[in-house]
Amino acid sequence: MTGTDAGRYIVPGLARGLRLLELFDRVRPEWSLAELAAEAGLPRSTTYRLVVTLEQLGYLDRAHPHKTFRLGARVLHLGFEFLDSQELVDIAHAPLQRLSARTGGSTHLAILDGTDAVYLLRVAGSNRLVSNVRAGTRLPAHATVMGRVLLGDEDAASLRDRFGESPLTRATAATATTVEALERQVSEVRRRGYALSVAGFEAGIASVGAPVRNAAGDVAAAINFTGPDAQFDRERLETEVVGAVCETAGEISRRLGWREPAEHLPERSRRLG
Repeated sequence: MTGTDAGRYIVPGLARGLRLLELFDRVRPEWSLAELAAEAGLPRSTTYRLVVTLEQLGYLDRAHPHKTFRLGARVLHLGFEFLDSQELVDIAHAPLQRLSARTGGSTHLAILDGTDAVYLLRVAGSNRLVSNVRAGTRLPAHATVMGRVLLGDEDAASLRDRFGESPLTRATAATATTVEALERQVSEVRRRGYALSVAGFEAGIASVGAPVRNAAGDVAAAINFTGPDAQFDRERLETEVVGAVCETAGEISRRLGWREPAEHLPERSRRLG
């Protein structure tokens, strides 16, 4: 069925209700009825019916006494059901636990959704780093180690299709702000087989990421290590941590049916032969 054909079967009311739910996030967790109507571009009466329906079904809660709404527990239930249904999360959990124990850092699993890296799993490390990243967190793919790993299969044309022509938001001085600059970073990650960043997205944080591939050899997900850069010097990151992260990514990939061709081996591992 083509996109045009499928469009005839879309239920407009359901689509509008889902768009309302997507407006709620950690930056803006509460909305008034008037704000929802204005942001969604819907009549207030239509918005009211949608909000009341979502409230009755448990997807929205009324935040008294402010006359605002926030996400209800039913949304959380759906999120957990989604995570529980993902074979990838089950496969990755034990290897990420071992990686965290081996390195002392926190470890994560993420997939690509549009222009964001969406985190599915976090294993907290033994160091004192307090991470705000948890299952469901979305971070800009172009600005993060995880994102650049997840974009590893894309060339300049596909990156331009994904991100458009507008300048990319800068997180730090290391952030690519054009698709051309991002393509160079992604190409380097693809060549090396991993990505490494020290304070590249957040001050004081070091991160190493590597791709998880499926049976077809496509990048299906990414894993990473994060830790305080004060505890992990560059040499240790480029040897011990990179090796551990790449080995763990390879283990998860093999469990997904991938067979590792020589050209996908990390640069460091090929040198060590």
